[in-house]
Amino acid sequence: MLRHMGWLMLVAGSALAESPQKLISVFGPGEQTTYDVSYMGLTAGRAEITVGWKMEQFGRDVWPLVCVGETTQMAAVFPVKDRFISYWDPLTRSSVGADFFVHEDKHRAKSRFKYDFEANEVTVTRESPGWPTTEKTYSIEQGTLDLAAAGFSLRNVPLMVGAVHDLPIFTGAKFYKMKATVVGRESIRTGLGNLEVYRVTVNGDFTGKLATQGLMTLFYTADEKQLPVRAEAKLMLGSVKVEAVKYEPGRRYTGAE
Repeated sequence: MLRHMGWLMLVAGSALAESPQKLISVFGPGEQTTYDVSYMGLTAGRAEITVGWKMEQFGRDVWPLVCVGETTQMAAVFPVKDRFISYWDPLTRSSVGADFFVHEDKHRAKSRFKYDFEANEVTVTRESPGWPTTEKTYSIEQGTLDLAAAGFSLRNVPLMVGAVHDLPIFTGAKFYKMKATVVGRESIRTGLGNLEVYRVTVNGDFTGKLATQGLMTLFYTADEKQLPVRAEAKLMLGSVKVEAVKYEPGRRYTGAE
């Protein structure tokens, strides 16, 4: 189950910061947030989300948005350490593709997403030792994002109580429309201390063990970062909570480099 917990924190939002030089992005390379993941009230794992340094992927200059989830010793009966990397173009505020590395007990696999917005398609290539490589193409819409890219995309959109943000999402197996609704502003105690936050509800479109019972609830800091600091969801197998416990800011980005 842990492989799916980290993505709960990926649908985060933030407003554009006002400064002498307006930022193109409120996040930048070097930013890293660590989260504890709890299942049915017990700590089961840890997730870490990092904005990497500029690199080239699919012929574009991108930042790798690296999301790692792994089980703790308490949940080591079925050890998991998965890694999802979304390749983010900060100038166009879009993703050009993604890689998903699965490492679950003895199972290993890799999936690669490559977006083609001229054809409105995404090609998914899947590899696993002992199995033939497969390739499948899915129809998408302009602006489609994976869950990681969607979270970082929303971080550059103003959040206001009552606002609704619609995003086209590709999960790796299907396309759906995500609706994030800012339902309120409040103060909560988090792993980073007492914080003023926005409460946001988000719909998922998953089946099986990932099927949610009702909407997911996300909490973003009510400052220029609007960092995701908590997520709560009820899945078919029980309740999950993801909470930020450590944060390191990244480089301020204005598009000059």
